[in-house]
Order: sequence, then C-alpha cells, then structure tokens
Amino acid sequence: MASEITYAEVKFKNESNSSSTYSESAAAPKGKPTPHLSKPGRPSLLFTSLMALFLLLTISFLVAFILYYQKYSQLLEEKKVIKDLTHKELNCKKDNSCPQNKVCSCCPKDWKPFSSHCYFITIDPASYSKSEEKCSSMGAHLMVIHSQEEQDFITKILDPKFAYYIGLLDPGRRQWRWVDQTPYNENAKFWHSGEPNGNDEQCVIINHRNSGWGWNDVRCNVEQKSVCQMKKIYL
Repeated sequence: MASEITYAEVKFKNESNSSSTYSESAAAPKGKPTPHLSKPGRPSLLFTSLMALFLLLTISFLVAFILYYQKYSQLLEEKKVIKDLTHKELNCKKDNSCPQNKVCSCCPKDWKPFSSHCYFITIDPASYSKSEEKCSSMGAHLMVIHSQEEQDFITKILDPKFAYYIGLLDPGRRQWRWVDQTPYNENAKFWHSGEPNGNDEQCVIINHRNSGWGWNDVRCNVEQKSVCQMKKIYL
C-alpha cells in the first residue's frame, strides 16, 4: 500500500508539472511584441511639399498665361482699331527723323495733324459722354490741351459760332482731370475771365467770346460739337 501511494503522488506531481509547462508554452506567444506597421497611403512630408510646390507653379503659370493672353488680345484690338481708323486712306508726311525713302507720321483722312497728334472736329452736337464715346469709337479721346501752341493751332480751324467739348472734366469738388489721365495744370490760363464758375457745371468747352477763345465750364448734358484727338500713326 505504501508503494502505491507513493507512485500516485509522483504521477500527480509529474502531471501537474507537465500541465504547468504546457500552459507556459501556450501563453508564450502572447508575450511576443508585434512590430508597428505604418498605415498605408499616408504621404510623406517630402511628397506633400513637392505637391504643394507643383500646385503653386501651376497656378503661377496659369496667371501668367492669362495676363499674356489679355495683353496679346489688347494689342490685336489696338491694331484692328488703327486699321479701321485709316479708312484705307491716310495722309502721311515725311519728317526729319524718317529714314530715307520712308514715310513716318500719318493721320486718317480728314484729321488735322499737329506735333505728335491728329485732330478731328465733329459735326453733330452731342452731350459730353456721347462726344467722348464717338471719339473712343475712332480710337481717340476728347482733346487734351497742354500748351498755348496747341490751343492756337486748334482755334484757327474752329468755327467761332460754335462751342466744342474738350477732354477736361470735374469728377467732384472742382478737381479737374484730363480724360487721358495726364496731369492738369492748376495755373492754366486758358479759362475765360470769371470761369470756372458753376459747381454743377462739370464739363468744359472751348468757345469764342469778345475777348477771344477760351475755356468755359458747362453742364455735361448740354449738346455741343467736340474735338477728338489721337496719336499719329507711324509707319
């Protein structure tokens, strides 16, 4: 009996040891650290920077292309206007700066040349805005006067029985401005005596009085003749 008990105890101990060893072996894989895997599809910092740079370059190229296209279209339009203005007939003359056998400065037919500009006197009276529109449709603008010589030139070919719009107006607060954005001389001496004299008279005509030719401010809706001006065409 004593030997049997001993055998049973030994057997139980052996089985207990085996069971413990198996449990430790089975649990062992759970203790192994698993490597950290980065999420697929996440771009690196370098790739993001390259994409941003590419996008910036693309936008810059598109902006430059649009600006170039607008400038090119404007140039074509200006050439078309000049072509239309000639009416297939130009009055040209050669000056000292022209190369030999070359014609330099031209004005459309019925336009009067003076210095570097051409001048056209309209026949039909119109308001200031309509007068400027008519000049603009011919590639010109209402006349801008900066010198006594230019004033004397134009008055010699104007009819003293009429008044003519020029390109001077007051946008407000008696701040006179030329239509071509050139500076206005505050000390201009072309005004008639006592002019300008009306806050509601924001446009300017050139007309003849007993004292001679001079400027006079008028309401812009008054219909008058006008003088258009454009730069000479150089060939």
